[in-house]
Formats: sequence, structure tokens, C-alpha cells
Amino acid sequence: MKKAIVTIFIILLSSNAFAMSGTTKGGYTACLSEGLLDDFVSFAVAKDYSSIQAYLDTQKCIRLKEGLRVTVTESPGMFGGKTGFVIKGIKLWTVREALSYGN
Repeated sequence: MKKAIVTIFIILLSSNAFAMSGTTKGGYTACLSEGLLDDFVSFAVAKDYSSIQAYLDTQKCIRLKEGLRVTVTESPGMFGGKTGFVIKGIKLWTVREALSYGN
């Protein structure tokens, strides 16, 4: 029983260890889901400006302001290109370059 409690305690501590702080960089976009971010990036690559504008107009994606403090919830890892974060209780996704980590 004691071993199980210790194991649960370690798991709880380690799950909180993945959350880290970050700061937004200006000029980037964040979207409400990972799939919407994938769409947005595809639109940018295809230079589909009307679809980009539609996502911004419907607030599926937003432009990030510089210097906002966020909590990173999904780290991009060494080779990942996307990261999840929360700001003011809203979960968003962006490209890894849009955030400074550990600030």
C-alpha cells in the first residue's frame, strides 16, 4: 500500500513537471486546435490568403502579441514543430518558433 501511494505521488509530480512557462513572440499565429494550425500552415504554404483571412475572421486562429506570458502544456520536443499552450484559460496551438521557453 505504501509503495502504491509513493508511486502515485511520483506520477503526480512528474505530470506537473512538463508544464513550463513561455513568452509569445510577435508576428506569429495560434489556433484553437492542432488540426486548425495544420490547416493554417497549409494555407500559408499554398499562399491561400482568403482561407487564412477566413480563419482569422472566424477566430479559429489569432495573431499573437509579443510578450504575453503563457503556460506550455505540449512541448514541441527536440524535433516537433508545434506546441500547445494556455493563456487566460484558453488552450491554443502554435509553431515552436512563436514562443520563448522557460522565461
